[in-house]
Amino acid sequence: MDIETKAARDTASQGYTGQAESFPVLLDTGTEHPKTNIPFVTVIDGRQFTGRSLSLVSATVSGLAGPELEGKERIAVLRFDFDGYTISLQIDVRISRTHAETGEVRLDFLEPTGEHLPTLRYLLNSYIAGDITSVDGIISLRERAVVSGGKKQAGQTSIGGMLGRGLRTVATVAVSLALAGIAANLVYERVFSKEVKQLAVLSAGGQPLRAIASGQISYLDLGATRGEVLYTLQSVSGTTLSVNMPCDCRILPTRAGEGSTVMAGDPIVEVVDETATPVVQAVVSSEQAKQLVSGDIAELRFSDGKVVFGNLAQNAEALTAVGNEGEMRALIEPTADLGSEAAGSPVSVRIISQRIFALRQKLGQWFNEGAPT
Repeated sequence: MDIETKAARDTASQGYTGQAESFPVLLDTGTEHPKTNIPFVTVIDGRQFTGRSLSLVSATVSGLAGPELEGKERIAVLRFDFDGYTISLQIDVRISRTHAETGEVRLDFLEPTGEHLPTLRYLLNSYIAGDITSVDGIISLRERAVVSGGKKQAGQTSIGGMLGRGLRTVATVAVSLALAGIAANLVYERVFSKEVKQLAVLSAGGQPLRAIASGQISYLDLGATRGEVLYTLQSVSGTTLSVNMPCDCRILPTRAGEGSTVMAGDPIVEVVDETATPVVQAVVSSEQAKQLVSGDIAELRFSDGKVVFGNLAQNAEALTAVGNEGEMRALIEPTADLGSEAAGSPVSVRIISQRIFALRQKLGQWFNEGAPT
């Protein structure tokens, strides 16, 4: 029985030498685990051997194998080289020198059902089935032949697939537009507009009446009419100073009141006549003051969400210096009617480039005209 098996193997080996390397050949038909000629390389103790045949339980390789390897147990690394990547399997083997002259060595797997088995079985089955081929020792995937009924395959495109591609396209466009919008908003906030750091206050636009000397307010009449005493001040020099109401105007209180100590020039009240219009008082940097002088627009945002725009007031008190760091108090006149009831409201101010504001207004007008009515 052994002789017949050996004869079968020899016959298969002779057939292998005459076959093209790109076709799978079964080299052992006398056992339950036939060998095939899939290209592979084996590395044992740093030595590289060329694979001749391979099965699930053993392998035959050739190379420089010394007599000291006879009967030894080693870890063999079986390497399968694909186009662009490599698969390596580590297998415990027992080494048997079959032909000392040619350097052919038989490797019997000590644990054929080890961790390498699923991968090895897949490679051998795929090679035998023709799913993978070899050219010059490199393994590659074989493209399956296209079925002649190409029209049938094209016609089998499902509505679900088309709908899925459409949804992916819409999602991609939506994400792209969202990212573009975020980028445009960042550029707008960082380059073409500047936020005023301090909160501004909406003033009624009246005329402040200031303390004529330093001292303490002993009397204050917020209902005084023209010619009546508005407030009395006990100055630090010991004299009593009284100031009469200059007009029949509306009186708006400030932080000062009876008993308050004030310095000369501090506002006591603000008188508002019928011609006064509200203005926003904002403390801006010197650079922002230059922008306002050059005609840039102030965006005024109120606590209730209302947004209006304004320009620097055209009077002598439009810009006054405050502090020692170049900051200035700017009076900004809103372009919309806010009403006197809004006086004292906090305002967030952003200064926008005049050109960008004009472009923004044109785009808004264009979108409004294009919107259905």
